[in-house]
Amino acid sequence: MVLVADVRQAQKAESLGADAVIAVGQEGGGHLGRTDTGTFVLIPRVVDSVSIPVIASGGIGDGRGLIAALALGAEGIEMGTRFIATKECVLASQGYKNDLISAQETDTVVIKRTLKTPGRVLNSEYANKILELEAQGYDYQALKDYVSGETNKKYINTGDSSIGYGWAGQVVGLIDDSPSVQELFDRMMVQVNDFYNKEII
Repeated sequence: MVLVADVRQAQKAESLGADAVIAVGQEGGGHLGRTDTGTFVLIPRVVDSVSIPVIASGGIGDGRGLIAALALGAEGIEMGTRFIATKECVLASQGYKNDLISAQETDTVVIKRTLKTPGRVLNSEYANKILELEAQGYDYQALKDYVSGETNKKYINTGDSSIGYGWAGQVVGLIDDSPSVQELFDRMMVQVNDFYNKEII
């Protein structure tokens, strides 16, 4: 399974023997593509361009997102940010989870565009420092300590947003608690069942 963010990447993955692709729209957290294509456009474009299964990702955090992904032709979904704010995600500090729960969809920014490896993170003083340095023309060598995996772990492990950054998608706007994974799945299935039990004219 290969993570892709555009049609060209999906076709390349298929040509190299991938069994499936995860197509992530620009709403997603973490590393994104460079085309800024949203999930609602990306998923059907990728589905129409390959013959292997497509998993939808980016901005999905509940049963409504699952229904939408299936309607767009995906075989399933991948959720990242939503799973961080669950009881079982023990690698994430409570501070990180609390920040996800309190954030709105407008509380994320994309860093590392100038390095051609864009990634969506929670907006913070630290994230804004990275953006300022990028705007000043800092190259990878000058930025590497700011954007390293170790710096990411500092925030994830401590919840202190002054010493690191945390990946997060715009789906934070749909997150208002930290349930168990089973509770999350149960809620999602209620939403799915409610939808399919509606009369559609």
